[in-house]
Amino acid sequence: MPTDDRVAREGDPEKEVSGMRENDVRPVRTEARCGFPWCTTLHGETAHPDDEAHRSAGVGFTARVRSVDETGAGAEADVEVGILRRLDDDEDWLVVEVAGEGLAFGRDGVRQLRRILVENPQIREAFLC
Repeated sequence: MPTDDRVAREGDPEKEVSGMRENDVRPVRTEARCGFPWCTTLHGETAHPDDEAHRSAGVGFTARVRSVDETGAGAEADVEVGILRRLDDDEDWLVVEVAGEGLAFGRDGVRQLRRILVENPQIREAFLC
């Protein structure tokens, strides 16, 4: 076997060598993974039943955060926001994770949070202007 990413084409009588692509090793899945278009879980290929939950790719960013019990300037932390739907859930959940801890909002909670951020004049003036 060659030590680089070049292999002989299978079934080629000339045994030509071509560059190996990712799709040669792991073919692209053409069938739908599940019924949720945002789900990135490779169902059936996970190591644990809990990993079969439907998860979006998530959006990550760095933010200065602190606990409500803390004082001071806070600290930079990785934050990730995404969609989660466990196999026994009846609805999607918006998950906000910071440093391994998370909070999940149901659909109504997300709507209320959005409404408050946009419509509450004190919050809007303090953070969104």
